[in-house]
Amino acid sequence: MRELSNDQKMMLATVRKFMRKEVAPYSQEMDETQSFRKELKQKFGDLGLFSAIVPTEFGGLGYNLTSFCLLIEEISKVDASMGVVIQDNGTGLRPILLCDDARLKKEVFSMVATKGSSIGFAITEPHAGSDTASISTRAVRESNRYTLNGRKTFITNAGISDYYIVFALTDPPARHRGMSAFFVDACSPGLGIGKKENKLGLRASPTADVILEDVVVPEKYRIGGENSAFLLLMKTLDATRPTIGSQALGIAESALEYAIKYAGERHQFGRPIMEFQGLQFLIADMITEVEASRAILYRATELYDEGFENVTPYSAMSKLFCTDVAMRVTTDAVQVLGGYGCMKDHPVERMMRDAKVTQIYEGTNQIQRLVITRSVKRSGYPFQP
Repeated sequence: MRELSNDQKMMLATVRKFMRKEVAPYSQEMDETQSFRKELKQKFGDLGLFSAIVPTEFGGLGYNLTSFCLLIEEISKVDASMGVVIQDNGTGLRPILLCDDARLKKEVFSMVATKGSSIGFAITEPHAGSDTASISTRAVRESNRYTLNGRKTFITNAGISDYYIVFALTDPPARHRGMSAFFVDACSPGLGIGKKENKLGLRASPTADVILEDVVVPEKYRIGGENSAFLLLMKTLDATRPTIGSQALGIAESALEYAIKYAGERHQFGRPIMEFQGLQFLIADMITEVEASRAILYRATELYDEGFENVTPYSAMSKLFCTDVAMRVTTDAVQVLGGYGCMKDHPVERMMRDAKVTQIYEGTNQIQRLVITRSVKRSGYPFQP
């Protein structure tokens, strides 16, 4: 990765200070009670985090993908649940950023930048997880509006988002070729939130169903053309999969740093356990994998920012590799702490639970492997121009 710019360094310093002061003291409590401190949403908005990828012309920070991933990485070092609060908002904004509707961009982006509104992303359904083409939510057009009916499941930030990007079928027989996307107000009549899921990890970020019962959406809030949302979804995932990689990288870095500090302070057999060769080998592998994750992640984001056409396999690799590494590194961090690693007095057990989730959402890592090999079949290897 290239050397950070002064603006990036200032951004990271500001976020680091904020997270340590405003979030870190409450992370354990939020995890144990599975609760999101509502006042943090206002503070995130005041700091401009919800408008991180909103172009500067609309009052946002105008971050490219590399800067956005640096932001999520830094947040996730302290609390990965808060990392996904910001990451998912970016996922919600991305389809609007990618579409050609100047009027919709101006309305949504200006609102996010001035009011600190947050956007959720609703694609997954009870019978449509990895197979997004199997969604059944319907959007029936009547004159200049659509009526939406369906149920979205495992929706990140459900209940705290002000708006949702909802994918629905406008031509059901065509399956994914009949999919459209809509910008939906969370206060719309007929939109409800199901029970909050009791999760393994990322517990401070609420996850629940979003239920749509005769929700009316004006035609002007359709994102892009009718029946064209599947391609928009695929382009969105090219940008959002690295953001999960950055979340995982932040988790792994924090677990590694905690394990190294503990190994230097914990004494057994009359000396710090860091002096034992077996532990040194373990930590050396952890360091190597974290550094490799950083390299592959920011290679993918730089290619994306440069407009590299065949970025899809790099996006998939960054999500796959970083999240697998986060799982291994956090598990090893627990091992370094021994019995203490299993206790909630130390954050590595939370980090291990958080890391597991990153291997699953935004496309399971098995799906990422399929994406990579399909790219080989389609364009050969190497992928670079």
